[in-house]
Amino acid sequence: MCGIAGLFLPRRAPIAEAAIDAMLAVMRHRGPNGTGRFTGADWRFQSGFTRLAIIDLATGDQPIVENGGERVLLGNGEIYNYIELRREEANYPYQTNGDMETVLPLATRYGVDFVHRLNGIYALALYDRKDHRLLLVRDRLGVKPLYWTRLAGGGILFASEIKALFASGLIKPEVNEAAVSSYLAHGYVPAPQTLFLGVNKLSPGHMMTAAADGSIKTERYWRATAANNMPTSQPEAGEHLLGLLRDSIRLQLRSDVPLGALLSGGIDSGLMVALAAEQSAAPLNTYTVSFEGSCVDEAPLAESIARRYATNHTRFRLPAGAAADYLPKLVWHCEEPLNDAALLPNYLIEKFLSRHVTVALNGTGGDELFAGYGRYFRLPVEARYLRLPEWLRQGVIEPVASLVSPMTAWKLQRAALFNDNRGDYLHQHGAHFPRPMRRLIGNKMTAPTPAQNEFFAEFQGPPQSAALYAELNTYLPEDLLTLLDKTSMAVSVEGRVPFLDHRLVEAALAVPPELRTPGGRQKGLERAIAAPFLPEEVLNAPKQGFASPVPAWLKAGLASSARRILTRRETLDRGWWTAQGIERLLAKPDLHGFRVYSLLMLELSIRIHIEGPFLAEPPEDGLEALADAA
Repeated sequence: MCGIAGLFLPRRAPIAEAAIDAMLAVMRHRGPNGTGRFTGADWRFQSGFTRLAIIDLATGDQPIVENGGERVLLGNGEIYNYIELRREEANYPYQTNGDMETVLPLATRYGVDFVHRLNGIYALALYDRKDHRLLLVRDRLGVKPLYWTRLAGGGILFASEIKALFASGLIKPEVNEAAVSSYLAHGYVPAPQTLFLGVNKLSPGHMMTAAADGSIKTERYWRATAANNMPTSQPEAGEHLLGLLRDSIRLQLRSDVPLGALLSGGIDSGLMVALAAEQSAAPLNTYTVSFEGSCVDEAPLAESIARRYATNHTRFRLPAGAAADYLPKLVWHCEEPLNDAALLPNYLIEKFLSRHVTVALNGTGGDELFAGYGRYFRLPVEARYLRLPEWLRQGVIEPVASLVSPMTAWKLQRAALFNDNRGDYLHQHGAHFPRPMRRLIGNKMTAPTPAQNEFFAEFQGPPQSAALYAELNTYLPEDLLTLLDKTSMAVSVEGRVPFLDHRLVEAALAVPPELRTPGGRQKGLERAIAAPFLPEEVLNAPKQGFASPVPAWLKAGLASSARRILTRRETLDRGWWTAQGIERLLAKPDLHGFRVYSLLMLELSIRIHIEGPFLAEPPEDGLEALADAA
């Protein structure tokens, strides 16, 4: 795990190595254990690496330089099956005992198809001096990020973080207005766009080749396809999936540094901890967070799992007033806005556990594999509404509702999307700013086509499986995995996600809905799999999630700072919302708290990364100081 950075030029240019040094310096939280550099003799390829040592602590430094620079490899992440791959390529003259170097002999043997041999989380850069060619690769599910931009002279600048691109001094941050509308629609900016004009993120499961003539080719090397020959009974399907999850955890327990696990009290993290504990020689370290002011507290459930598996368990309590102190720092780390309010609790628990472990297992992905969200099912109230005649719904009820409550009318219209446009249905159930809310805040931007539509349409299989596939390609990488990478790497911790082993993903997509969710019960199959491992109260607990008490934050004082930041003259002049719109949201914190938070994260991203001077370090001041400067 680390940060990588590089510069690829079609022709020699007078760009000093100091650009790479500055890029590495701003990412040192990603790799506090050392740095490495490689610059080609003609300066057309420059690269750098900042290391968080996980595997091969003594010799695992990068860049890995082959034959004096004939090929140069940089990699962020982990190749979990490196031991097996090194056995396959035993004749290669390895310089290290680590995981990343296995890419070089595999690339020699398979060309770009080497990626199909990898099991892991990774963002790779492989330079070939003979052909003067650069290959960038991002892992299948998008656990590790990789950003790039094209320079005026045709060169490519790439890095693990967006702010590293700005630190180079070779580009200047500008807002991407289309991305703003996309963020309001999705709560994130879908790949390959970012909030910043001209800055791209390589999409999950994609590779990009930059050639000597300045041309660029991007292609998708992997898409999740339903596995063949899946068992057709629930017990057999469950046993098969359990075996894949157990093997994923076996691989992901490989570490030369202390390792722990986040334990929320839900089925996903509980099953993960159970399987990890049975394969660990020593008691597993587990960590749980709970929040003051929140009606959700899974800590007692987590503690019951911890007792059952005799883990070294720690509970961390988050005070309600902490948000205002940390949000500017989090925005500096995240760069792009993210409207997921679990950002802060995730960051704080990662910060806490970083005192004890360097690797943390995470249960992310279970909901997307086993249908854990209500939006994968038609709501009962929607089903009852759609039984009414169409003329009554569209000719009477919805027009009248639109006069009284535009949001109610919108929700009624949304019901029909379950059959007519399931991708849009998924999107609308997660949207914080649908049409009525855009009007409420005074936003007149054109809403984009939902990112889920494309992926739902391309999947060949039952609608529920297509919905899972769409989420695996949108919400998962753009929200959940971005949150995981930014919060864990901010405190030099590697986050691992056993549920997202690509073998398990493809097998889970092949399970028929009647086995996955028998009787329409969310995660029915996973509950059956987990039954021998978890206490009854965990199996039967309603889904609660890793929530944050945003309304409580607003009532505790966040609202005052948010008002001043969101209604300053320069902000309102952009035309994205009005002062009256902000007041309407703030007037109902229990209803609109998450919307206030969403707009605040967008505004802070622009203030910190575009309008203000470049910050090589996270800001020390809290939200109040930014509000005072508004």
